[in-house]
Parts: sequence; structure tokens; C-alpha cells
Amino acid sequence: MAENRPQGVLAVSQIKKVTVKLPTGLKTSLPKKILADGYNMRQKSKWVVEAIKSLIARQGWEGALLSELMIKPDAQDVFSIPEELVSRINSEIHRVALVNPSLNANQSTIIRAAINRRLLGFYQETE
Repeated sequence: MAENRPQGVLAVSQIKKVTVKLPTGLKTSLPKKILADGYNMRQKSKWVVEAIKSLIARQGWEGALLSELMIKPDAQDVFSIPEELVSRINSEIHRVALVNPSLNANQSTIIRAAINRRLLGFYQETE
């Protein structure tokens, strides 16, 4: 039975819910920025996915993880991320761990770095 899904809309099985540890200040400022960028809160995950893609598409993006070493997250948020991007993040975690294990790359640090960079206006969406 064929599904009638709009182009670009993934099946639920192709999406993963990812819990990310965030500082409370970042979690509270995120909705303001998402709305200011013309998204609605139902598009929060889309905004975060674009931020992640934009970050890891950059040469030397690992430098963004340096600022994450000092962050003490005390809150969390959940984002819906395509499985393909979760796999790419996991590949990057392994690559960074081999090249520079002191950066302590994990899903939360990479996603948090991407969110921080987009909040600061460093990177815009890639698509």
C-alpha cells in the first residue's frame, strides 16, 4: 500500500527522537530565536536539523566543540531528527574521538554547538 506523503516529509520510522542536554538559558532563548527566524514551534526540530547540517558541513567545525567543554547543562529538550542525520552525527562522534578525544564529542555536544552557533548567527541553513 503506497503512502501519500508530501515530498520531503519522512515516515515516522525514519525519524528519531533525540534528547539533548541544554543549559536552562539556552533552552529558554531557543523559542524566541525560532519564532524570530520565521518558524513556528512545530518547526523547532526543523530549525535544529538545519543548524546541525550547517555546522557539520563546515570545514573545521570541531572547533565549535571547544566552547561546549565549559557548559554545565541542567535542562533537556527533545528534537525529532532524521535517522540519516543521526547516523552522520554518530560517524562524526567516532571521527572526532579518534582525532581529538579531548573534545568529548557526543550527540548532545554536537547538537548544542549547532544550536549555539545558529543562535549567534554564525551559520544559516544549508538548504
